Amino acid sequence: MAVSQRLHFAVRYALRHLFFSLVIALASAAVVFGLWYPTPYRQMLDVGHIYLLVLAVDVVCGPLLTLVLASPRKLRRERWLDFSLIGLIQVVALAYGMHSVWVARPVALVFEVDRLVVVTANEVQLGALSKAPPGLRQLPWAGVLKAGTRKATNNDELIRSAEQGLAGISLAMQPDWWRPWGEAGAVMRERTKPLAELIARQPTAAARLQDTAKATGYPVQDLRYLPLVSSKTLDWVALLDEQLEMVGWAPVDGF
Repeated sequence: MAVSQRLHFAVRYALRHLFFSLVIALASAAVVFGLWYPTPYRQMLDVGHIYLLVLAVDVVCGPLLTLVLASPRKLRRERWLDFSLIGLIQVVALAYGMHSVWVARPVALVFEVDRLVVVTANEVQLGALSKAPPGLRQLPWAGVLKAGTRKATNNDELIRSAEQGLAGISLAMQPDWWRPWGEAGAVMRERTKPLAELIARQPTAAARLQDTAKATGYPVQDLRYLPLVSSKTLDWVALLDEQLEMVGWAPVDGF
């Protein structure tokens, strides 16, 4: 009888704990996937399963610990101490997960030579932010800023950019090489190619590209494309309208 009473008591508290844990988890997931990692960046940067794993562990472990520790034989002060420690563990775990995805959130979409590059906050060379054009000197808390990249002004810059490229630091990650998005329009237009050409060149991906084009509301012949890349993937394309705005995307190699 005592065992069943203790189990009934623990289950009741564990279910309450599970409810509050789920509410907090859903709220944090809404911030991560709704503000910091809107589509397609969450897929490109592969944040979904990682963060959901963190949430799952956080949501499951807290109520399980409550189930193990809750007992009607304990004094109220002892129970609150147990619950407080469990809650503290959950808060620390959730804060660590949120911080991890925050520092790796996408902050810039940069046109570089012949592609659009998704740059994350921890890839930006922060020391060069003050040298970026006005309006591009502060990383956004949500969403991405858009920029182009300039050409080297002398041989020293050209050599330095090549050295940094070999070190894995592309021009898109260096704010002192950024220029306003509007100024990159002419070069972007030269580098874009008709989507119909990619569909003809990639027959195995034709159906996916046509479905993506249909979802944009534009006919295929009115759309152009550029490779859409990040440090994690090179096999995406961005679908662009006449104004060179990204209206669609697909996991297809655009090179």
